[in-house]
Amino acid sequence: MINRQRFEYFVTILIMSLLFFASMFTVNSFFKNELLNQQESYLLKKAEFLAEQLSDSTFQQETVTQEEQQFIQDYVGMNDERISLLTDNGDVFYDTDDSNLSDSRKDRPEIKAVLAGADFGSDHRTSGTLHVELLYLAIPIEIKGKLIGILRISEEASKFSSSISAFRNFLIFIFGLLFLIITVFLLLMIRQKNKPLLTVLPFLKRMIQNPQKGRSIIQQSSEWHELYETANELSSQMSETYRAYLSSEEQLHILLNELMIGMFIIDKNGDLELINPVMCGFLGIPSVPQERVSYQQTINDPLLIQLINQAITEERSLHQEITLSAETEEKIVDLSLHYFNNDFNHHQIFGVAYDLTQVHRLEKMQKDFVGNVSHELKTPITSLIGFTETLIDGAKDDPETLTQFLGIIQKDAYRLQRLIQEIILLSRDSKSTYDKQQVPLHSLIYEVVHSYQKTIDEKHLQIVVNGDHELIISTVYELFYPIIKNLIENAVQYSTDEGSIIVDFVVKKNELLLSVEDNGIGIPLEDQNRIFERFYRVDKARTRYSGGTGLGLAIVQNYTELLGGTVTLESYPGVGSSFMLRIPLN
Repeated sequence: MINRQRFEYFVTILIMSLLFFASMFTVNSFFKNELLNQQESYLLKKAEFLAEQLSDSTFQQETVTQEEQQFIQDYVGMNDERISLLTDNGDVFYDTDDSNLSDSRKDRPEIKAVLAGADFGSDHRTSGTLHVELLYLAIPIEIKGKLIGILRISEEASKFSSSISAFRNFLIFIFGLLFLIITVFLLLMIRQKNKPLLTVLPFLKRMIQNPQKGRSIIQQSSEWHELYETANELSSQMSETYRAYLSSEEQLHILLNELMIGMFIIDKNGDLELINPVMCGFLGIPSVPQERVSYQQTINDPLLIQLINQAITEERSLHQEITLSAETEEKIVDLSLHYFNNDFNHHQIFGVAYDLTQVHRLEKMQKDFVGNVSHELKTPITSLIGFTETLIDGAKDDPETLTQFLGIIQKDAYRLQRLIQEIILLSRDSKSTYDKQQVPLHSLIYEVVHSYQKTIDEKHLQIVVNGDHELIISTVYELFYPIIKNLIENAVQYSTDEGSIIVDFVVKKNELLLSVEDNGIGIPLEDQNRIFERFYRVDKARTRYSGGTGLGLAIVQNYTELLGGTVTLESYPGVGSSFMLRIPLN
């Protein structure tokens, strides 16, 4: 409050000082102009008198006679003034201070005025030749309304400036005294007005600085008692309101941070007022901005910026499904931009974005799964029906044909059975209850390898298993066995003839690290991201020939995740593939 009062004192003194100087300037300028006007009138009479003493031929012939020169010199000697005679074009042909002066003066204000047809012209300035402040006055010399020359007379301003100075000093004294009295009176009024605020204002400032803490004014004043009581009540209510606001704000920020929905608010100036971490993730922003910045500096997606600009320009809400390109992956989001304009002309854009990436992915996977299942089921069923009808039509009577067809029917039936079993395996989820068993890992791997011995012998493959022969792990056998089976089956099927398959396993920090490496055909880089999808095949013709269903690696990934682990792939076309499992054993 003391600073406020000092500020009011300062402003009052400043305003009064400005008024004082403005008044001084106005009155002084008025007096100076009046004095100049009077002096101009005086010089005009002198100029007209001199013009009457000069003959018209003087200006027509641009020559001053001896008598005229003597008269002009005598006049100048008595009045201490400067006289110049000019042609009708503004050129000097005679000057009392410089006999050799012959320059043009048509650009001088007083000469311009005469050349423009004025009755006279005047100007107050510093002379370029004498370097003193002069008052100039010029009048036209005419014959029958035609300009034949110009007479200019000038005198030093110092002749009448002393009067201006004396009047200015008088004004300073009178106005200074008057403004001093008024200023002192205003300062006393300000002091009286601010007297009760010296108590209330510091109290309110402390209340604003720390609104959580309740405060009270203890003053014995009958005059300001109601004011103090109102301030105390305000402090109490503000403390309660602020605590409630902090609680609501904390709950709101927790809600925004926990929501799986992207949200942001842009104010009328285009600044990003709020953005939650989910929206930052959608846009590839590393962290939530800690201060307000322009949304164009934060949001870098061109389509989103275009939609925000459209909503601001058209002042309406928008809804559209767009794709946001983050650093790691693209996000398909359902974006809603809501335009708000409240009673205080506070425009805002409230954006809400729902992540539809997984939904679209699941929809695609569902469509692909249904299509692939239908196709995979249709192929063996069509084969079974076709060969059965052929046998019924009479092919069964040929023993050789009968044996061949029954073999094909059996193979397709086994393939159909395996497909159905693998689909059932994929239907398991984390909600199912599993019991752990003690599994001798080395024996299990050799058991799986032995089940593919026929193919291994046909392709002359070399199988190498590196790991502790006595290692026994505790895991869910019904999940772990299909993982090992499908990894080894995949390696056997896609290894080239006379190739090798290496299985390494070790336990580190209560985690099983197991890898299955082959030097087979490998997997192209563009297919590696999709290799664990259901029914996805890199080489459909080769897979169908080998009897694969396209579900093996999907089962590996699904069951590994059910066991709490991860599976990664490293593969190069023509070099081979290596699958790495990391499964916790706790």
